[in-house]
Amino acid sequence: MLTGSLSLLQAANDALLKPAVQLVSQLHSACEQALTQPPVYRELSAPTGPQVDIGPDGTVTYTEVPRSDEPSFTEFVEHMRQPTEQGMPPRIHIKKRYESDSMAHCAELSATYYDGLSEICGSGLSFAGKTALVTGCGRGSIGAGIVLRLLSGGAKVIVTTSSYSRRTSLFFGDMYRTHGARGSELIVVPFNQASAGDIKQLVDFIYSDSGAAKGLGWDLDYVIPFAAVSDIGSFATNLGSRSELAQRVQLTNVLRLLGGIKDTKERLGYNTRSSLVVLPLSPNHGDFGGDGLYSECKLGLESTFIRWESESWQDYLSIAGAVIGWTRGTSLMAANDWCAKEFENRGVRTFTASEMSFMILGLLRQPIRRLAQREPIWADLSSGMTRFKHISAVNSSARQAILQKSSTIQHVSREAARDYAAMILRSHSKQGATPDEGPLAKHKHHFPAPRQYEQLEHLRHLQGMVNLDKVVVITGYGEVGPHGNAETRWEMEAYGEFSIEGCIELAW
Repeated sequence: MLTGSLSLLQAANDALLKPAVQLVSQLHSACEQALTQPPVYRELSAPTGPQVDIGPDGTVTYTEVPRSDEPSFTEFVEHMRQPTEQGMPPRIHIKKRYESDSMAHCAELSATYYDGLSEICGSGLSFAGKTALVTGCGRGSIGAGIVLRLLSGGAKVIVTTSSYSRRTSLFFGDMYRTHGARGSELIVVPFNQASAGDIKQLVDFIYSDSGAAKGLGWDLDYVIPFAAVSDIGSFATNLGSRSELAQRVQLTNVLRLLGGIKDTKERLGYNTRSSLVVLPLSPNHGDFGGDGLYSECKLGLESTFIRWESESWQDYLSIAGAVIGWTRGTSLMAANDWCAKEFENRGVRTFTASEMSFMILGLLRQPIRRLAQREPIWADLSSGMTRFKHISAVNSSARQAILQKSSTIQHVSREAARDYAAMILRSHSKQGATPDEGPLAKHKHHFPAPRQYEQLEHLRHLQGMVNLDKVVVITGYGEVGPHGNAETRWEMEAYGEFSIEGCIELAW
């Protein structure tokens, strides 16, 4: 289309069209050059931060706002290279196992990692010809952010979903249409990561290229098992079947999946290019509390660093453990988004799913992959959360402070609305919030209605029968006691308390 448009413009030979010809010519040349280059993923979005607002009616609203000091991810990378405190390692860094068998910050490996993140912001990172398996990539998740970035870099990706439906298909279809680059593929398969049978069938589908159950015939470059099950509210005192299901999904069958891939590659003789496995580790080792067996699962995954050597995975799998920090908006952490700002005020950086996906993609670069083939890589992406103490107490305190402030504003707002309506409008407050309650009392004065003189005409025949000067006439009576008159005294005897009408009667 550009070629035809350029030909038409050039054939017109009109001086007024010369700027348009130059613009189309430049665009045509750029497109021709891009067709000869592999697709690349560049991070062009901007980092955001958490913000909690409490409206005049007490409604709590959480939003993501741009960070004034980070207009792009270039500044984000520079900030992540800085330590949280003097003498401490950078906010995100790579650790290495030393002779003492302890993991510690390695400046050399970290520098290689930072260079890769800067490269993604600049020239970009290509995944052309690469294949990846990603589990746990629902809407708004870290996994979904990883998938769309792999597609923009030209990778072939197989994703799993536990809710295979039209809605899910449309979600991934829109993702591919928006981010899929030349040569990329996206394959969506139904999958239950808690099922050992599904684990085996998935591995067979990926690696098999012949026979009755012909599959993709791939040899995976990347394995990213990020499937998770939220288990908020489960304590040690009430662990149930959901906690056991979460453990099976996040630990047992992750190991089963890696074992299946290793066994299949060994059987097929794929021992010259190991698959890089990015494991989702966590700084939460029981610090939040009330999340079932989540911390046990993450601690259990750390054993793969030892298994890699003891079970001879070297020729088939490489391990990169990513200690994922506070990631806002995901299914596991969305409930704590209100408290994120308080933690940032205390020095812990929190991230969006896009920011975390960006940092994880930095582990897929070839230099990091080569390092992981020699020994497992430990990437601390927690931004100081691993050193933060009393997480649960601070989290609860921050949430309680927001709820208390919201409740106070709600009560003040309602009272102000009632005052405004009572003194000025006698109707709904324009600030909303106050329903039309109507009169609170239905007080009535029971005075007898005097009859007109004409209404007594039928009694005229009685006139003169008695001497009115000597007749005693009772015109009314009254009762005064501790509970007022007879009417209010009856309320107290019958119900034990005054009605609103009774109170008004006493006041009258």
